[in-house]
Amino acid sequence: MKRLNIKYLTRSTTLGLSALVLISCSGYSTIVKMPEVKEVPPGHYETIIKLNDPEGIPDKTLAGLVFIKKGANVCTDFPRQEIIKSLDELTMTEKNTYRYSSNYAITAEVETLGFVSIPIEYRAILWKNEKDENCKYKVQVEYINKERGDFGGERNETGHGGGHGR
Repeated sequence: MKRLNIKYLTRSTTLGLSALVLISCSGYSTIVKMPEVKEVPPGHYETIIKLNDPEGIPDKTLAGLVFIKKGANVCTDFPRQEIIKSLDELTMTEKNTYRYSSNYAITAEVETLGFVSIPIEYRAILWKNEKDENCKYKVQVEYINKERGDFGGERNETGHGGGHGR
């Protein structure tokens, strides 16, 4: 039993250190807190990024929305994203998902640069990088696998293609 614990500890430590090295190599070295807000204020945003999750069950394909104000240097690294002009472009199901999402402000010191709206199955992390003028703030959105208790893991929900023997 002790051997298994040591093996697990070694593997976890190695993975954690590897993640830190990758993050520091990418230049995004500072995590910025995003305060939760009641709702995304209505108004004009220079860019609205729709994050798509094609592996989600039919009523959960919207992984979130990122609202960016004019002049803000904010980007995302989500693999499937598209720029939309307004919330009118969302399907009825996506509008319903958006209505029950958690909302966070993207803030830099005292200035609000935009907002992130994500379903409760996801988490968002805001990274700051002073070196990249085009993407000074990067919003990273990850799926939370509640059954396995980790982030970004393989999905294991009803309606998905199975857990490969799990």
